[in-house]
Amino acid sequence: MSQENVEIVRRFIHAFVQGDYEASTEHIGAEVVLWSDPQANMETQQVRGRQAVTASIGRFVSSFDDYWCAEPDELIDAGDWVVVVMRSGGRGRTSGVAVTQTWNVAYELAERKVVRIEFHPTRDDALESAGLSE
Repeated sequence: MSQENVEIVRRFIHAFVQGDYEASTEHIGAEVVLWSDPQANMETQQVRGRQAVTASIGRFVSSFDDYWCAEPDELIDAGDWVVVVMRSGGRGRTSGVAVTQTWNVAYELAERKVVRIEFHPTRDDALESAGLSE
């Protein structure tokens, strides 16, 4: 089952990377939770539900001109969790400053859907959240 989870996350991210945000939502559960460690992201609140998570991600993406998101550098199988290391960037819509960020994200899956998305400051933090340590 866990290799299937990796493929679900891969399809979710691929749709997102292609800018097909609507298609990416078909891979997340209706009650999905998005959480971000304060050290990983300025938006530290917890967001619940497909619509709220989609809106939160949409606000982030729209805060950039020329937003881009690369295919994952790593997809790590952790059973019911998949840890992803990837990069994104763009030019701040307000500031005009070009930025690039590495994301360390742990995705929890249940019944073939992403049910929790956690943004962590480091790869090790994401692995620990998923029950792995190196």
